[in-house]
Amino acid sequence: MRFFSIFSLTLLVFLSSVTGVLAGTDPYFNSQWYLQEIRATEAWSTSKGNPAVIVAVIDTGVDIDNPDIQPNIWVNTDEVPGDGVDNDGNGYIDDYNGYDFVSGVGNPSPKLTNGYTSSGISHGTFLAGIISAVHENNFGIKGITANVKIMPLIGLGSNGQGTSSAVYKAVDYAVNNGAHIINLSFGGDEYDVALKNSIANAYNKGVLVVAAGGNALSGGTGKDATNSPVYPICYDQGSSVNMILGVVALTQADKIASYSNYGAGCIDIAAPGDNITSLAYQNANYATLQDYVKTGWYGSSFAAAMVSGAAALLKSVNTSLMAKDLIKLIKEESALLIVDPKYSGKVGDGRLDIRKAMDKVLSASGAGAPVTILPGYQQVTAPTTSISPAPSTDSLFYVSTKTSGSGRVHVYNSQYQKVKELDVLGGAEFHGLNLSVADVNLDGYKDIVASAVKGDQPFVRVVDEYGVMLSSFLAFEPNFKGGINAAAGDVDGDGQVEIVVVADSGREPVVRIFDKAGIKKAEFMAYNKSFTNGLSLVVGDVEGDGQAEIIVAPHKGLMPKVKVFNSKGSLEKEITAYAASFTGGVNLGLGDIDGNNILDILTAAGTGGGPHVQAFNSSGTRLVSFMAYNTNMTSGVYVRSFDWNRDGKAEIVTVAAAPGGPHVRIFNRTGVLIGEFFPFPVSFTGGVSVEAR
Repeated sequence: MRFFSIFSLTLLVFLSSVTGVLAGTDPYFNSQWYLQEIRATEAWSTSKGNPAVIVAVIDTGVDIDNPDIQPNIWVNTDEVPGDGVDNDGNGYIDDYNGYDFVSGVGNPSPKLTNGYTSSGISHGTFLAGIISAVHENNFGIKGITANVKIMPLIGLGSNGQGTSSAVYKAVDYAVNNGAHIINLSFGGDEYDVALKNSIANAYNKGVLVVAAGGNALSGGTGKDATNSPVYPICYDQGSSVNMILGVVALTQADKIASYSNYGAGCIDIAAPGDNITSLAYQNANYATLQDYVKTGWYGSSFAAAMVSGAAALLKSVNTSLMAKDLIKLIKEESALLIVDPKYSGKVGDGRLDIRKAMDKVLSASGAGAPVTILPGYQQVTAPTTSISPAPSTDSLFYVSTKTSGSGRVHVYNSQYQKVKELDVLGGAEFHGLNLSVADVNLDGYKDIVASAVKGDQPFVRVVDEYGVMLSSFLAFEPNFKGGINAAAGDVDGDGQVEIVVVADSGREPVVRIFDKAGIKKAEFMAYNKSFTNGLSLVVGDVEGDGQAEIIVAPHKGLMPKVKVFNSKGSLEKEITAYAASFTGGVNLGLGDIDGNNILDILTAAGTGGGPHVQAFNSSGTRLVSFMAYNTNMTSGVYVRSFDWNRDGKAEIVTVAAAPGGPHVRIFNRTGVLIGEFFPFPVSFTGGVSVEAR
C-alpha cells in the first residue's frame, strides 16, 4: 500500500465566519474572486450545471448536512439507508450517499477520529463546495455549478492521509456507480500499479480524472515533478495517452503559486489556488469546527476542484463528451498564461477559461457535431421583437407555498434558476396556493390554475405564463376557508375547457364544474355526504376516449379508493391505491407513464404513509412503484408529471408535504431519480405546491 496526503494543506489566512460577509443571496459570493477569473459567471448564462452529472470527490469525506451542499449530494436510489443490507448488490452496505473506504462504512461524512486536523476534516467539504455549492439560497457561496451532484467517497483519513488501496477502491466504485468526473486532490511520491490501473479503467470508460499538482511541505517551494514524479498526476507521464487532467495552482496575480508542484508530462492546466472561500465541516461541539464556511485557504487541491467543476459544466451541456474530449477541450480552450521561464513547458497549456470552452462546445453543436443535450440545457439566443412574446419552450416549474406564504407563483426554469414571480392571488393577502395547469383559453399553451389554501377565501384564478388573468371566481360561499383544489379540462365534450373544484377540507365531498367564466354547470357527490376531510383532484383523459374524466381521492379518514367519474357524476372506475387499512389519504397526479398516449393515474401516500409513489392505468394495472424519499418520511407526498427534459417521455415530479422540507424531485418513468432542487430555503416546512409545463 502506498501512502498519500493532501499535501500538508495549510491556511494562508484564516478569517472568522463573519469577516468578509457581504449582502446578497449567497453572502460570501463577493469573496469568490476566482469565479470571475476563470469566467464561470459568464458561462452561467448558458448553463449552471445539471443534476444528471455526477462528480465523485475522493477525499476526507463531505459534510452532507452542510446546507449549501446537502441538496446536491448524490443519492443511490437503489439502496435503503441504515438497514444493514446491500440492497443494490454492488458489494457495499448502506451506500446511500457514498461510501467510506477507510472505515468500511456507508456514511461518507468526515470522521472525528483521533488525530484529525481542522484542515483535514474540512478538506473534502471545501472541495465539494467549490464544485457544486447551491446558488441563490441565502447561504454560503456559489459553486462553479449550482446543481451537479457530488458523490462523496472517503479515501483519506480525517488527518488528510491515507493509502492507495482505499483510493483505488473508491475510484472503481465511482466508475461503477455512475460518476462522470473524479476529483483527486492529494498525492504522494510512490508508484502504485493498482491505482494506475483503476485510473486507466476510468479513462477507458469515459470518466474524467482530475488531479491536483500538489503542495510543498511545510510552506516550502513546490517541486519539479518532471524527474521526481508525484502521483497520481504523473501516472500518464511519458504515455501517448493523457488520461489524467493535472492542475497547478495560480495566485491572485495570475502567477504560478510558489508552493505548487509542477512538471512536464504531469500538469495540463492552471487554475486559481490562493485565498479561496468555500464550505467547511461544522460541528457545534468542537471549538475549531464552528463554521459552515471558511475563507483564505490555499492549495493546488482547490485549483483541481475548479477544473472538476468546469468539466461538470461542459458535461452538463453535452453529455457525449468523454474524458479524452474534456481533457482536449479544457487544455485547448485555456487562456494565455505568461510564466517565469523556469516553468516553461511544465505548467500545462494556460489558465482555465470556462466561457471559452463552453463556446467551443456550443459552436461544435451548431456545426452539426453529434451531441446529446442533457435536461436543463437551454442555449441563450437574442430575443426577437414581438408585441406578445411567445410562451417559453423551456420547461418551467411553477411553485407556491401551501401555508405561511403568499398568493404568488415562483417560476423556475429547467436549470432550477428562478426567472420570475407572478402575483396570482393578492400577494401577501393570501397564505399560499394549490396549483394545476391546463390550456384553459385553447391557445396551445398551458395556463396556471391556482386555488386558495386553507384559511383564505375560496378563490379560483387562472393566469397565463405572463400573469395575465383569464378567469377569477369564488367556488364556494365567501366565508368558507377550508381551502380548495381546482383542475381543468373538457369534461363534457362541448369543445370548451371546464374548471372542476373540490374542497380541500371541512366540507362535504361535492365536485363542482364551472365554465371558465365561473358559472356553475353541474355538481355531484364523490363520496358519502358525511365525509368532510377533503379531496385530491385531477382532470384528464385517462380512458383514451378524447374526453377528460374527473379523478378524486380522499385526503384522510377513508379507504384509499381513487374514483374516476364522468361529468354527470357517474362512477366509471375505482382503484384501491394502497392497503385497504391505510386511511392517511391519497394525493393524485396524471401522466403518460407507459408511453401509449393515454394519461395514467399517479398516486402518492398522504400523512402517515411512507413516501410511496405509484402509477396505474385506467384498468387499475400498476405501472410503477417506488419510494420518492427516505422511507422513514411519513409527512406525505404530492405528485405531478410532465416532460421535463423534452425527450417525449413523461417524468414524475414529487414534493414533500408539510412538515417536510421543500424538496422537489424528478424521476424518470421507472422511478429513477434524475433531478432535484429546493425552491425555498431548506428550513421552510409549510408545504409546497408544484406544477410544471
